[in-house]
Amino acid sequence: MLGAEETNASTEALRLAAYAKYKPLYYWDTVQKLQISGTEWRLLISADVDDMDESHFLGVIEKWTLAAEMVIPPIKETEIVSTSTSTETSSNLGTEIKRVSRKLVPKRKDKDSVLNEEVVVSRHGASVYAEFIPQVHHPTELPFYYPKVYSYAFGYLVSEEDDSCDSRKIAILVRELTVGSAMSTKTQQVIWQDMIKRLYKWMVTERIGYQKHMTGDVVVNYEQYKAKYDELKQKYALQWVNNWPEKTDPQKFVYEDIAIASWLICLWKQDEAHNSKPPTFVDLGCGNGLLVYLLNSEGYHGYGIDQSARSIWTKYGSQVDLRAQTLEPYNFTTSADWIIGNHADELVPWIPIIAAQSGTTDSKFVVIPCCPHGLSGKKIDLKTAAGESRYYAYLAYITELAEQCGFELEREFLRIPSTKNVAIVGRRRTSDARQVDIAKLMELGKQGFAPRIPDAARIKTHLAKARQRNRNNHKSND
Repeated sequence: MLGAEETNASTEALRLAAYAKYKPLYYWDTVQKLQISGTEWRLLISADVDDMDESHFLGVIEKWTLAAEMVIPPIKETEIVSTSTSTETSSNLGTEIKRVSRKLVPKRKDKDSVLNEEVVVSRHGASVYAEFIPQVHHPTELPFYYPKVYSYAFGYLVSEEDDSCDSRKIAILVRELTVGSAMSTKTQQVIWQDMIKRLYKWMVTERIGYQKHMTGDVVVNYEQYKAKYDELKQKYALQWVNNWPEKTDPQKFVYEDIAIASWLICLWKQDEAHNSKPPTFVDLGCGNGLLVYLLNSEGYHGYGIDQSARSIWTKYGSQVDLRAQTLEPYNFTTSADWIIGNHADELVPWIPIIAAQSGTTDSKFVVIPCCPHGLSGKKIDLKTAAGESRYYAYLAYITELAEQCGFELEREFLRIPSTKNVAIVGRRRTSDARQVDIAKLMELGKQGFAPRIPDAARIKTHLAKARQRNRNNHKSND
């Protein structure tokens, strides 16, 4: 299957076991001061890493130094200016062994300036440190994303207790502008927590090795996707983030749907090279409908169906076709070229079947599975192998159903703010698949399928039951 790699279950099990040992200590409320080479530092977080050595720490630091964008989202790219090595120069953290001058190029070039930064790797006794020093004349010049410090450092700390035993920790240390400036807000604390957790996990990867479950940018070229994403973000992001009427988080849903729309458009452009017109689509379980709106706005004709209408639907205008409808998937077919199922819950396993049943071998689909549902519409508990996640097992379940319907499948790891970010694409048929076999799948699912009760009806039922309970309580008190 394109885009997929086999899971190394034993390696994954080792990694999960290592993750379970992660128990950091946070020093938010007490000032823990350390004197290292004559410089005073404040310790923010530490975590034991007794089964990881210096090479694992330095391997992660090397990656982070060459590509800051991997750990600092507002950074677009890292430009290395110079690299030097020395074993004689003193630093804030001991004897300097390597220095890298780099430029951090921001994504928002119109708002943020390029930051020059020095990364200094030093040794102090058996410990090793990587210090990050912003090159600014005054702290007010620090970018919004940068901690309010003179410098910060990651440390691999070795405390030698005797000749045969030592204690190893990783830590984050800072030279603060003022007491508490590095962690004065909850957001800053969360960032530091995320950084040391990443450091720990990446060191585990350095020690154990890594085998990807999924490779990205296989179905759609990254540069084409990125160009389209930047274009759509510029056109739509602020408009909807600033005017989001739903209770959900616009920062997540707006950017996620822009990313999915960008990826779909790039995918469909591949087919347009062989067709005279853009493809049509139907989005099953369309939710807030923003994905339908974006695709319509970009010239793709299609509509969305969801169990219940959302308040935001009225904001899109009458040209966007969104339908409140409870589907019986075994009775649904479509003439659309593409069927979309983005976190469509109980409809996801039905979408390959609907595509196979819709009367043409040209019907295609893309699903982004989320919560595991079977053909009955109910949640299912799938067996997992050692080191295998429930999500990965669900992807395998959907894959098996789609292959039974005669589809040749592709997978893609999507760049969206969701942990459920794998797209399964069926746009080619390996065979017509015997209709009798597809009919058996439909009948199997139909027998136990119970359509979800619409939100409005469910709320109405709950209110009626609550009123009845109140009446019963009043009677019992009389």
